[in-house]
Amino acid sequence: MQHVIIGAGPAGVVAAESIRKFDKSSTVTLISNESERPYSRLEIPRFLQGKIDEKDTYLRCGQNYFASQSIDVCKGSVVKVESQNNAVNLADGTRLEYDRLLIATGSRPEKPKIPGSELPGVVNCWTLEDARKIICNLGINSRLVVVGGGFIGFVIIDALARTGAQINLIERGKHILPHMMDDNSSSLIQSWCEAKGITVQTRVDVKAIDRKRKTNKSTGSGLNQLTVLLNSGESIAADMVIFATGTKMNTSFLEGSGIAVDHGVLVDERLNTTQPNVFAAGDVCQGLGFSTGGRRVQAVQLTASEHGRIAAANMCGLKAKLSGSLTMNVLDTLGLVSSSFGTWNGVQGGESAVDSLSSSYTYLNLQFDEERLIGASSIGNAEHLQLLPRLIHSNLPLKGWKKRLMQDPCRVGEAYHALSQGASQ
Repeated sequence: MQHVIIGAGPAGVVAAESIRKFDKSSTVTLISNESERPYSRLEIPRFLQGKIDEKDTYLRCGQNYFASQSIDVCKGSVVKVESQNNAVNLADGTRLEYDRLLIATGSRPEKPKIPGSELPGVVNCWTLEDARKIICNLGINSRLVVVGGGFIGFVIIDALARTGAQINLIERGKHILPHMMDDNSSSLIQSWCEAKGITVQTRVDVKAIDRKRKTNKSTGSGLNQLTVLLNSGESIAADMVIFATGTKMNTSFLEGSGIAVDHGVLVDERLNTTQPNVFAAGDVCQGLGFSTGGRRVQAVQLTASEHGRIAAANMCGLKAKLSGSLTMNVLDTLGLVSSSFGTWNGVQGGESAVDSLSSSYTYLNLQFDEERLIGASSIGNAEHLQLLPRLIHSNLPLKGWKKRLMQDPCRVGEAYHALSQGASQ
């Protein structure tokens, strides 16, 4: 049996290891389109801060780890999947045949096509190579413009603000973190950022970027300076511009393969695609969501690893099913922890309860659908980080606890422990 895995992120690596665990004799080939050893993007922020070395970003230790597991790592980019012939074609002309194929290609960052977006110093922060470029250009009190106030943008801000950089955040929407926070909670996070010296501008977008060489009069040396032009007419001087304006699934190579793609690769509860011997996992996978029961892309490393294990089991002929992935986002922004879980923005006809104290930067919003907690968002309540997703995922009827939580959302810890022990009153 020949197993081929496209993508060497967490989903692909866990799948390769799991296949080897289930099947000691089959061939396992892991295809990576980067020159690096497989690494974790989650570790890039710590690498930027200098807290860890580059080697500490690697998903597995040891230069010969994959060889020791009888996993072949192939470097190259897949350009076509011939599902009718059970083969994949690489850009260098290599052709690999498979009995089972896993697509774990993740996503890639999008950079708006505006004047100056390809200038030196205008970057994404997505790969190890991107991180190296940022570190090379990062100096004391560097002036950085981060474009995009979503989850990825805030991960970048937290890492680089801790290096002492001066940061200006540009978000074209009406408020920051639109996919995990409502107006009130996002305003609280914005206030926190501004108190920490970060400039936040919303409802504005980048129109163009210019680059000029300025000469230091005292030394005669020259420095390249970027100027970010906004659609408001304002201009911002910067040493570096980092785009965090969204991602796009890596699925273009699937054109003509017969594998169905929507926002991501469509899969069933076994992570099987529309081709019987082809599976998908991780960020590229559009699978069963817990909250709605519909299919959705879930870009969370924990989910990617779970996908890898489930896909591997089914590729080896075992029977494993995905029960549904719970939407979750957790951020640490210069010491302020914010999170959202499940259907955090509620459903039509549902009820909600909010507890907020701006002076202490705390916020808790619970969303109910009849007798069940279906979503929540929280700021500064670290003790709720594990309880909230567990209570939502349990899908337990709250009964008498719903009234109590409507009156005081902060009793969610009590509710979880009582309900998990079978006490509903």
